[in-house]
Amino acid sequence: MKAGLLRLQLPPWPGRADAHVALRCGWRLPDGTWGDGGMLALGDVARKFRAKRLEACLHPGDVPMAAFTLPPLAGRRLRAAVQGAIEPCALQPLDRLVTAFGPRAEDGTVPAAWAARDAVSGWQALLRAHGLPVRALHLPAAFLPCVPEGAAACRIDQWLVVRTGKDHGFVQWLPEGAAPPAALRWIEDGAAERWCGEGWGWSLPASEAGGVLSGAHRAVPVGALLGWGALAMAVGLAGLNLHAKQLATQGQALKRQMAARVKAAFPEVPVVVDPVRQAKQQKEALAAGAVPAAAGDAAGLLRAGANLLAQAQAQVQVQVQVQVQVPAGQVQGLRYTAGELHIRWRDGGAPAADERRALQARAAEQGLAVQADAQGLRVSIAAVDAVDAAKVRKADDVKGTP
Repeated sequence: MKAGLLRLQLPPWPGRADAHVALRCGWRLPDGTWGDGGMLALGDVARKFRAKRLEACLHPGDVPMAAFTLPPLAGRRLRAAVQGAIEPCALQPLDRLVTAFGPRAEDGTVPAAWAARDAVSGWQALLRAHGLPVRALHLPAAFLPCVPEGAAACRIDQWLVVRTGKDHGFVQWLPEGAAPPAALRWIEDGAAERWCGEGWGWSLPASEAGGVLSGAHRAVPVGALLGWGALAMAVGLAGLNLHAKQLATQGQALKRQMAARVKAAFPEVPVVVDPVRQAKQQKEALAAGAVPAAAGDAAGLLRAGANLLAQAQAQVQVQVQVQVQVPAGQVQGLRYTAGELHIRWRDGGAPAADERRALQARAAEQGLAVQADAQGLRVSIAAVDAVDAAKVRKADDVKGTP
């Protein structure tokens, strides 16, 4: 039978090149359609098909696959890095393995695979002896179709074979009775679709089964592997240090932003050292009724004056015996000059003498000096002695209260 392409699914390596083995095969006709040939003896495959091109893939149990995250290297450096990543995963020394790897993905992962040199060279000799020479041995996932969404999968003996991308895939042992994941596009045994995969770009070279890597490149000396491994580690540490520096810079920027917000909300705080703790202390002080010390600038006096008038108005609403009556909406204007805040009342809105004295006493308790003039009030920072005297009088009033 003429075939444009003949593909062979090899069984587990039998251990010697003169063994009689049976394998599964599939072929592509010149019109592009695929057929599944089922299980045939190796000699029968050679007699039945006349193929223009021959491809063979190893059994999943003979070729482990993995994906390693590596820095953006090229040429010998990348090959050495892959060898260094494979070495702790393999069960044999590197000089007894045939290794290969695919192109580096955008996320930094490099797909790789390795197989025993004896198995690769043994299959090469056995296939050549039956008139089926191959230049490379493919991976089990290479023959599966590359689906646009999700992944294609099939079962080979007790192994799950999955193709996840153009050059990516994996194999996984399936315990007895285990079912494959439902998210996979499952290809049943005997379906022609399991042979139609295209575009897989890397394989295990069979021409030099002696520790080669992705073609005719032989294994890198152990010293070079250690050197490139150290280089990869240094690159990783440099990346970690850079990331830590970026996090520290972001933390300092966040701390400065929090300090600026605390300073804007509580200008009376002289220095912001711990923004969260100081903001909490100021909030608790305000909730307890404490009034922050007023500053002598325009903003400080405006805040102090607003707090003073607001407290006076609140006391009118809460206490039955009114001490200070400042009706809302009686202030006509505010003006700041030379350390004084001038409050001008509307016509008829000025408080009475007793109310004004009570307002002055409350202002003194808060470190303010209030003086009346013809147009309203002048608010300024009180002297230290006046503040202390006001606090003493308030303490005496509290003691004398039954």
